[in-house]
Amino acid sequence: MQLIDLSLEINANMQVFPGSPQPLFMKWTKYDMHSYESEIMMMSTHTGTHLDAPSHFVAYSESIDMIGVERLVCPALLLHLPKGANGLITLDELRGIDEIDRGISIVFRTGWHNMIDNKDYMISNPGLSVAAAEFLAEKKINAVGIDGPSIDIGSDEDFSSHKALLGNGILIVENLCNLENLEHKDTFTLLITPLKLKGASGSPVRALAIMADESSPNL
Repeated sequence: MQLIDLSLEINANMQVFPGSPQPLFMKWTKYDMHSYESEIMMMSTHTGTHLDAPSHFVAYSESIDMIGVERLVCPALLLHLPKGANGLITLDELRGIDEIDRGISIVFRTGWHNMIDNKDYMISNPGLSVAAAEFLAEKKINAVGIDGPSIDIGSDEDFSSHKALLGNGILIVENLCNLENLEHKDTFTLLITPLKLKGASGSPVRALAIMADESSPNL
C-alpha cells in the first residue's frame, strides 16, 4: 500500500483564519534542566488541517469527541475540479458522478493549496455552492474534504455550505494538502485522526490517504 500525508505542518508563523489566534508553542521543560522535553501549545481547534464537528455550526449537536471512530477511517473519492479565487464547485459538476454514494467521503482538489503563501489564501478561497452541498447531504455521504481553508468560498460570510453539511451530520475536513498525488476519481481510504477533545467543535488532524496497490485490491 501507499501512504500519502494530506496534513499541513502546524507552526507559529502559519496563516490562520481571520480572527483566530496564531499557534503558540512554549517550552515547558528542557532536557538539560529536567531530563526530558515537553511543550505548551495554544491554538484554535480549527488550525491547519482540521476536522469540523457538527457542533461547529449546529447547536446541541455532536462535538468532536462524540464522532464515531468508524467515520474516521472511510472510503473516499478524489474529485479534481480546479478553481480560482471564490470559485464555486457547482451541482452540475457533481451530478452524474455515480461514485458519489452513501457513506463515502468526497475530497476536492481545487489547486488552491498552491496559494497557501499568498495573502488572499484565507479570504478568497474556492468552495462548495449551496446546491452542491445540499446534493451531497441528500446522498448521505460521510465527509467532505478540500485543499483550502474553508468548504465555503471566502466571500460567503454566512458559511452556507458549512451549515448545509454539518446540519445533516456530514463531517468537514479543511486545509488538506498533497492532493496533487491523487488523480481525478481516484478511490482510497481516508484516515482522519482528531484529538478526543470533550465538547470541542473541531480538532487539528493528521489526515492520510491510504492507496491500495495491485496486490491489495480490497484495502
